[in-house]
Amino acid sequence: MLYSYRKATPDNPHPGRRIPHYLKTLPTLVSALGLGILAGVAYPVVSYQFRDIKLFSSSDSGLLSPAYYQSKAENSSSPVIINGLDYTKASNWFPGSIQNEFFSTNTPSTDSSSEDSSPDSYTLSIPSLGIINAQVAIRDEDLTKHLVQYPQTALPGQMGSPVIFGHSTLPQFFDPKKYTTIFSTLPKVKVGSDVFITYDGIEYTYRITKTFEVKPNELWVLSQDYSDKKLKIITCVPPGTTLRRLVVEGTLINN
Repeated sequence: MLYSYRKATPDNPHPGRRIPHYLKTLPTLVSALGLGILAGVAYPVVSYQFRDIKLFSSSDSGLLSPAYYQSKAENSSSPVIINGLDYTKASNWFPGSIQNEFFSTNTPSTDSSSEDSSPDSYTLSIPSLGIINAQVAIRDEDLTKHLVQYPQTALPGQMGSPVIFGHSTLPQFFDPKKYTTIFSTLPKVKVGSDVFITYDGIEYTYRITKTFEVKPNELWVLSQDYSDKKLKIITCVPPGTTLRRLVVEGTLINN
């Protein structure tokens, strides 16, 4: 058998062996795909940081719950992030709140007129976000099964503010039928949008008046101002993180 040898040159470093064109472009395509996925995940988080969010003024007056006074005594430094904290449990969203203990005692409201026969849940709709008849649990804290009303906050239609928690994740995974993603687009809600709550057969309409952010240790956001009928809806931000809490506040316009 005869063999022949070809001398390698700078223009042809591998004489006699040709690499298919598609193999030459494969690393570039894989790199581009990886960068695209990374950008898709990072963009919602980074872009959220540049949004103009209205800051909440703590000068509100009225009758406040003990959570307000408790928070005033706490250090205002950034909260400690604990690895492995289960955020599917609403009691972990504001660590240190004295109201968390009421999740285990199944106490739905501070209103002394409430009876044990009162409903365990009600529905919430935000048509502008495509959220229709989402279930809100009054006693259970499992956010994978429904939205959750925070303990010792007013029931819909009462003086004070129902405080409702819901999960969020990256906006591209938003599904209004899944409670693990239901509030992923809540940062996009507009002031002036309406929120409809049906409790015990009565529909209440709340109009959104402002949005703002708080840290997990700012417990005053759970406070109850019994001079008016309002609503607070809370989720985690930036999208896909648990660093801060977005609060959407509305006022009852009819019942």
